[in-house]
Amino acid sequence: MENLMTEERVDVLVIGAGIGGMCAAAFLAHKGYRTLVVEALPRIGGHCSTIEYKGIKCTAGVVGPGTGGALEEVCREVGAEYEIRRCGPPHYLIDGKVVEVPAKGGLRALLSASGAEPGEVERVLKAFSKAMTWATPSESINMREWLLQHSNNECIFDIFNTMAAATAFVGIDHISAGAFFLYLRKLAGFREWGVCPEGSIALPNALAKAVEKYGGQIWTGSPAIRIHSQDGVVKGATVHRNGEDVEVRASVVMSNCGPKRTVGLVGRENFDRGYLADLQKLTPSRVISIHIKSDAPLIDYEYLLVVGARRINALFQLTAVCPELAPPGTHYLVAGADPVGSLGPSDTKAELDLCMQDLRELLPGLESHGEVLMTGAFHGEWPAMFSTTGQSMSQQTPIVNLYAIGDGFLEPGMTAVAGAAESGLLAAKDAARRLGAGA
Repeated sequence: MENLMTEERVDVLVIGAGIGGMCAAAFLAHKGYRTLVVEALPRIGGHCSTIEYKGIKCTAGVVGPGTGGALEEVCREVGAEYEIRRCGPPHYLIDGKVVEVPAKGGLRALLSASGAEPGEVERVLKAFSKAMTWATPSESINMREWLLQHSNNECIFDIFNTMAAATAFVGIDHISAGAFFLYLRKLAGFREWGVCPEGSIALPNALAKAVEKYGGQIWTGSPAIRIHSQDGVVKGATVHRNGEDVEVRASVVMSNCGPKRTVGLVGRENFDRGYLADLQKLTPSRVISIHIKSDAPLIDYEYLLVVGARRINALFQLTAVCPELAPPGTHYLVAGADPVGSLGPSDTKAELDLCMQDLRELLPGLESHGEVLMTGAFHGEWPAMFSTTGQSMSQQTPIVNLYAIGDGFLEPGMTAVAGAAESGLLAAKDAARRLGAGA
């Protein structure tokens, strides 16, 4: 007798429970659509998750989400808890001196600490103001080339490199001047971000509760093995769950599992050459993170952006903002690094060695008070982002009602968790429009 495959019928199938997928799922479930989220891993969240290790709630990628934007919009709309404890003003370590960035005149304060002549500082400030308020620079030159028109000061280059690498995960040699300034305009600089007292997983968990509250389902440990289409229209997917294949029929499918994986699930033969060529141009960004536990604070600030080090560009003393992330008397710091400052191949061990050299110099108490808990090298099949800031692709694919969402499908100028959340929300709004006012 022929075995019949188990079948599930939904309005919307979301493949991948990263922050983009969870935003899309919560929004659509709240609108009344039967929504199913399937996730290959045993946990949700993707990079926006938390791993408990040696009593510390360690981030799986996202140190702290920004306040406002699409993520907060979705949480507010669906009634999901959005508990973010805002951090204080940023501090930069420049040539051994700590500079606090004031609410007004922040860039002037940084450039003045570079050692550049006052006239050179004024030239850069004037050009920066023009780029922010009038004409966006060209996409045809990178940010270093733009700066070279106004300055020859290496410390100024390093300051801008830290700005880009610590927030957009790419150095000034690999982000266009146009993309850099568009990013600044959209995110209003680098001041507004915070930390979740329960770890970054609190946000996907809150969205998951909303999905289920409005009748949706979430299957973890359930990888999609094929997305089905007919005559150029998506029909659903086959999902492996509890040892068997389940046929999920859906009017809309949203893939939050990255460009390469999405194409593989559908089959390259179902995409036109132009779309595949555009995907091929996407350059994933890399990040190294080092997680440190200590019995005393290792820096005197909530976070410190580092200028001119070998690799380390940011230090986040997360327990200075949220002591709940560690047991009483214990401190948790995450160091971020831009490996090589390029997007090509690199030697991970050599890069980690350079990071540790930096940390021994930057954190005098590391050897006597600290312990490295874990290191993370985000690259290859699990990059920091599937596309770098400045690259953009539509969430709509050539397959009707199949959306590709997440950090590979960002709007111009967006990046990181804010961009991934916006990607999911924009796709969900479009899907709701196409599905109609009712479920």
